[in-house]
Amino acid sequence: MEKKSIFKYHPNIYENDIITKEIGVCQCCEKTVSEYCNKLYAIETVRIICLECVANGKAAEKFDGQFIQDAEIDKVDDPSKSDELFNKTPGYRSWQGENWLACCNDFCAFIGDVGTKELEEMGIDDEVLAEHEEVSGYFVAREYITKKGNCAGYLFQCLHCKKYHLGVDGC
Repeated sequence: MEKKSIFKYHPNIYENDIITKEIGVCQCCEKTVSEYCNKLYAIETVRIICLECVANGKAAEKFDGQFIQDAEIDKVDDPSKSDELFNKTPGYRSWQGENWLACCNDFCAFIGDVGTKELEEMGIDDEVLAEHEEVSGYFVAREYITKKGNCAGYLFQCLHCKKYHLGVDGC
């Protein structure tokens, strides 16, 4: 059995249904694996990348690609953090491509897909929805945000202050 990979900015990859769990041959290292990442933004079509080649950055380097489409890079001044996020972290599924949030001069950890219901259960709905509106300049009616829905919420948590932040897409 393969060792479970851990990613600083995406700690819940297994719970978030990001990993394809089937036998395949990594297009980077050519090892046969039982789980892999199937999304890399690159010119060449790359559909099977073992988690080791994601984590060590070899896949991003070999295929001159990135795993994350966009992020709040203006809030992070350390190039090594950008390298780790874009080149060594699997993305999440979204409507219009990832937009990774940042806080405390670092990228946040992606917690998972959420809707208003999940935010209410956590007791953070008012706080994160108000912050999202303030930061983005867009009001999103809370009744429309559903987990993995047409108006999807993406929950992040700061690695330092532990504050939650919300990304919204498809609304």
